[in-house]
Amino acid sequence: MNISLELGSVFSAVVSQKPSSDVCQRGTSVTIQCQVDSQVTMMFWYRQQPGQSMTLIATANQGSEATYESGFVIDKFPISRPNLTFSTLTVSNTSPEDSSIYLCSVEDTVLGTDQRSE
Repeated sequence: MNISLELGSVFSAVVSQKPSSDVCQRGTSVTIQCQVDSQVTMMFWYRQQPGQSMTLIATANQGSEATYESGFVIDKFPISRPNLTFSTLTVSNTSPEDSSIYLCSVEDTVLGTDQRSE
């Protein structure tokens, strides 16, 4: 199983993800790290399955539980957001259907404008 990850940059912040790709066994877990070079209010995790458009998994605000979109649950996609520059997404109990591009994006609502990169 191949899990592909994308790197992105948004406004003046640089967003980096590790690992850039990963191969895992069915039933295991893989954790993706998202690091931003400046403090941001909100972080978003997306998934793009082969041949489909990008779908928002969840929104992560520092200091609170992630808000999940319909069809995504914390048990399958636990998200950590310990500070304003870092977040992790874990894909738990992997299956072939989890083979996707996973993307982290950020927004700083202090600026009053939506600066998400999709």
